[in-house]
Amino acid sequence: METDDERTRRQNAEREAELERVPLQTIDKSQWPKGVRPIALSETNGLGIDNDGRLHWNGKPVEIIGRRVDLTRGQSAFAIVVAMFTIFGAIGAAAQGWAAYHDWACKNKQPALLSCPSN
Repeated sequence: METDDERTRRQNAEREAELERVPLQTIDKSQWPKGVRPIALSETNGLGIDNDGRLHWNGKPVEIIGRRVDLTRGQSAFAIVVAMFTIFGAIGAAAQGWAAYHDWACKNKQPALLSCPSN
């Protein structure tokens, strides 16, 4: 069983290894929007985490901007229509490619999937 001193040394070594892998970030407050200030130590009890690992501030989930795409119904419908036309276009391009190959193969006496017309 490890002593408190050994446990503290192990935790410190783990923390040093973590900081080596992912160093502390340099904070540039000049880039912050107006009206934003650093969190005070007395406010840290407003941070929480749920069973799924989602961060909460003062009981409300924290949104991570730029990580998730939420579409409206109209946007979703439009995306589905665009995806369908993309699939139809891909099928058309494949058919055109197959027809071009078949025509080339018949003209150059190469193997074709269908029999070539007699000339």
